[in-house]
Amino acid sequence: MELARDLRYAIRGLVRARGFAAVAILTLAVALGANTAIYSIVSAILLRPLPFPQPEELIAVRASNPGIADLSFSLPNYDDLRAQAKNFEQIAGFDSFSTFLYDGPEPELLSGSSVTANMFPLLGIKPYLGRTFTEAEDREGQPSLIVISYELWQRRFGGDRRILGRQIRVGSTPDTVIGVMPPRFTFPLRENERADFWIALKQDPVSTARGAGWLSTIARLRNGVSLAQGDAELRTISGRMAKEHPGLVFRAQPLHDRLVGEVRPALLVLMCAVGLVLVIGCANVANLLLARAAVRHREISIRAALGATRGTIIRQLLVESVLLALISGAIGSLLAAWGVEMLVALAPPEIPRLHAITVDANVLLFTLGLSVLTGIVFGLTPALSASKTNLVEALKEGSRGSTEGRRGNRVRNMLVVAEIALSVILLAGAGLLLRSFLQLTGIDPGFDFRNGVTMDVPIRSAVFPGDEGVVQYYRRALEELRAIPGVTSVGGANYLPLGGDETTLSYAVVGRPAPPRGQSPSASFVYVTPGYFDVMRMSILRGRAITEHDGPNAPPAIVISESLARQQFAKSDPIGQQLDLDDGRGIRTIVGVVRDVRVLSLTDMPRPTYYVSALQAPMRRMQFVVRSPNAASLGSSVRAALRKLDREQPIYALRTLEEIRAQSLEGRRFMLVLIGMLAALALALAGVGIYSIMSYSVTQRTSEIGIRMSLGAEARDIFRLIVGQAVRLVAIGVGGGVVIALLATRVMTSLLYGITPTDPLTFISICLVIGAIALLASYIPANRATRVDPLVAMRHS
Repeated sequence: MELARDLRYAIRGLVRARGFAAVAILTLAVALGANTAIYSIVSAILLRPLPFPQPEELIAVRASNPGIADLSFSLPNYDDLRAQAKNFEQIAGFDSFSTFLYDGPEPELLSGSSVTANMFPLLGIKPYLGRTFTEAEDREGQPSLIVISYELWQRRFGGDRRILGRQIRVGSTPDTVIGVMPPRFTFPLRENERADFWIALKQDPVSTARGAGWLSTIARLRNGVSLAQGDAELRTISGRMAKEHPGLVFRAQPLHDRLVGEVRPALLVLMCAVGLVLVIGCANVANLLLARAAVRHREISIRAALGATRGTIIRQLLVESVLLALISGAIGSLLAAWGVEMLVALAPPEIPRLHAITVDANVLLFTLGLSVLTGIVFGLTPALSASKTNLVEALKEGSRGSTEGRRGNRVRNMLVVAEIALSVILLAGAGLLLRSFLQLTGIDPGFDFRNGVTMDVPIRSAVFPGDEGVVQYYRRALEELRAIPGVTSVGGANYLPLGGDETTLSYAVVGRPAPPRGQSPSASFVYVTPGYFDVMRMSILRGRAITEHDGPNAPPAIVISESLARQQFAKSDPIGQQLDLDDGRGIRTIVGVVRDVRVLSLTDMPRPTYYVSALQAPMRRMQFVVRSPNAASLGSSVRAALRKLDREQPIYALRTLEEIRAQSLEGRRFMLVLIGMLAALALALAGVGIYSIMSYSVTQRTSEIGIRMSLGAEARDIFRLIVGQAVRLVAIGVGGGVVIALLATRVMTSLLYGITPTDPLTFISICLVIGAIALLASYIPANRATRVDPLVAMRHS
């Protein structure tokens, strides 16, 4: 009953003080909305369990050796592991790729995976229609079978239940549909989480090599077996295998951690940053409440004189502050729903579980709890301060037009200092990320990314059968692309640098003692066409490039990177030396050394790499590169040229080399934008806080200013007085903020590149920025103070 009365009184009070309510609600709504939006991302990615039965039992099996911390499995290693493991109910493998669906009027690019037959039983998911694969269908020689997603079934086949047994053209050969998975089933859970189909794992000469790592492996622990027990068994198995294949170490990691591990530090930093914004918002609203309590001080004192207890007054004021927070939380939730859509649209596709992000019931419950807590936090100090009443003093102060005195001023000053300190921390984080980003953009990737356009081209076996057909396609495609007006050079590779893809393969240097079994060195492995190094402008440091003469009937040739040459031939000439690659295609002779490039990302150091002639090892997927001063406008010309060879030729991922470089920085750019927006919001709130306290101080000291001016003080003296007060507050806030920031930014080490968390230039810059904002925020109140009429001021004293 009393709570209802307090609520009605609070509503009437906020309606009467509409200006105050609007400012307070807007401030909190923005801060709570930002927290809701970021929490929805953290909830979907870090907190929500994987959408499979008993997801805590699912683990990723990782392999490493002394040279590489994270290796894919080769098929022999996978088979050995599966045969020896006892603590695991199932162990399955998969490999993801993209290809085209040719059923229908236009080819459609699909995302899919080749999986071992036990993948779906391991995940605990049954098909919506039909069946999945049997153990026998893992092996080559079985019919080509395919399981499709529910979404693909609905989108392309209209949900026709006669789909089972139907042949569809996915990739180069027809596949028979044997099953449809349930709605919203997605595996693997990474990148943009789109999965359109699954085929049975097949073997080929490359994939069966012990040194060819290409398979991702997951497992399910047996009932009652802990992660530690599973990890111990994996290490035991790898130790046992080391007798024949030394160097490998297997270890267990929760599958959820494997999927989100790379983004976890960034998300936790974001959550802390948005929490600081909320604290700054609370400090601002608390300052507003303190100012309002000063205005209401006489009213509250009279209520106390009429019998209201201090507890009653505190409860009334807290009800008002919680009501403010709840209204703000409701508006913030609406802002967050819009903000989440924007964030998902802007987010780079490599963020896992991206499409699971939404403002759901769990997020709204979080916002409700946070709103109530926020209302209590920012309302408690003003409520405690306002409830300390003295009727005689209040009546005297009322006659003087003064306020609650020095105690309230100290509290408000402390809140502004806290806002400034927290803003310094956020600005430091944003500044460090900006400096790091600028360092990255200045890195030389090892190739010229200007004036180049690239496209992914799958070569259809129905039109160009066998290896000879693929080689013929390469030659004709390069010829047609060169003929496009304005094109200066053309080439291709199965993987382009900074594209996020890599294949590693072990090798041996011919003529040297064989390394211990399992300890052969490995390097990135790229198939390239003639003209590739020229079109990428990758300098040949020694020898020659891959040319048209390195065809199917020529001696096998290979070009190595400068880091591989340094690693293996530091004291000898690599030209003419031979490498025996673990791909079943024989020994190759080194004909050239090429400049290093950044293979996976700009943050990775150049890796040892070798380049093999695609004419001698044809691949049915090629990324052609065309260089021209008008590269960005060549899309239609490129499509027309390649469709002269195959009128149904699918072409996808048509983009410039500059776009590839920019996409490699998307994750860091996204993080920089988010932290930068939060820092800008914090800075704006801190500026408002400084302005409000200075403005209030001018109003409070009107009589004092009038007396000073009547005694001869000039306008510049009054200006210095007010600005000096702001400078003192800012100096204390900046000093404390810098000390805390120097400690707090150490958690950002993994997010930085090329700078330290204590970068002096960043900290000097943010001090200057805060100082400039403080001067700007205090200028208007200080300027107003210089225009006080001494006679009017003294008449109101």
